[in-house]
Amino acid sequence: MNISASVYAADQRCIMAQLLPLLPHLESLHFDVMDGLFVPFHGLNQTLFRQLRDSVDLPIDVHLMIRHPQSWALRFAEMGARWIAFHPETCENPLALLRAIRDYKSRAYLALSPHVSVSSVRHLLDEADGALILSAPPGGGDFMPEMLAKARRLPAGLPVVHDGKMQRHHAGLLRNLPGDLVVMGTALFGTQ
Repeated sequence: MNISASVYAADQRCIMAQLLPLLPHLESLHFDVMDGLFVPFHGLNQTLFRQLRDSVDLPIDVHLMIRHPQSWALRFAEMGARWIAFHPETCENPLALLRAIRDYKSRAYLALSPHVSVSSVRHLLDEADGALILSAPPGGGDFMPEMLAKARRLPAGLPVVHDGKMQRHHAGLLRNLPGDLVVMGTALFGTQ
């Protein structure tokens, strides 16, 4: 399984110094955007996205933990995000947003919080390019290993990203589950 480094967990004052030794081992960078409404605010922004895009030769994936993600999703798509995940409960028309993200040449992923069941978004999965399964509540909280099993309930062949307090010792829990990418933050950067 491939690894994506969560930029959120890096020290923003020396992010490139922290990323450089990791780059050969990474498949992508993972960029969390938080608005202070859906989850507590954190300062990852478009300026940092552009700096990373221009400095690192890896794709950047965006996870929007915000209310009303429509305009932000399209801005990050315009800036070159490989895929953009959003929480369907945060927008009025998730189906339209999935299609709009693709129109802007990014892939459109659904982010599934622990309280969101696969059955409740089944009608959207045919339009999604992938699913991001959170094994911790959005914005922070304890690791919930039982959430990993959601991957088994997704359509076969749909790309799956596991995100949320993932540590190296969780690799065994993922061994027999569908999954293409694991997002790691504190496991890579040693932050708390």
